[in-house]
Amino acid sequence: MSTASIRETLLREVSVLPPDYYPKVLRFIETLKEEEDDFENWSDDKRQEWLRQNPPIPIEDDPTITPEHLERLRQRFRDVDEGRAKVVTFTPEELEEFWQEMKHSPEEATAKARARAHYRPPKQS
Repeated sequence: MSTASIRETLLREVSVLPPDYYPKVLRFIETLKEEEDDFENWSDDKRQEWLRQNPPIPIEDDPTITPEHLERLRQRFRDVDEGRAKVVTFTPEELEEFWQEMKHSPEEATAKARARAHYRPPKQS
């Protein structure tokens, strides 16, 4: 995803956030405007510097995550930790294929990734 696409998406979505998040998001958008290249092309030092200046929001403070969603995430992590579910990661080739598909059909690509990523292993008798 390009920096321009991220900026456009953030500007469209900022209206759903509480007003006290506006300065944070707008500052983040400004940092994206200053950069000519995409995050993917940054050096490791540049990425680390950006992360120091823009620390991630703890998931509990993220206004887009509902308490129900947070509980589902916690349950999924417990299932993985206890062996009731397994996470299948993408190979680099599969990840590249996924991003190509995201450009053409985001809903379908997301559905495929979700179906593939978490599954319950068969019960052993």
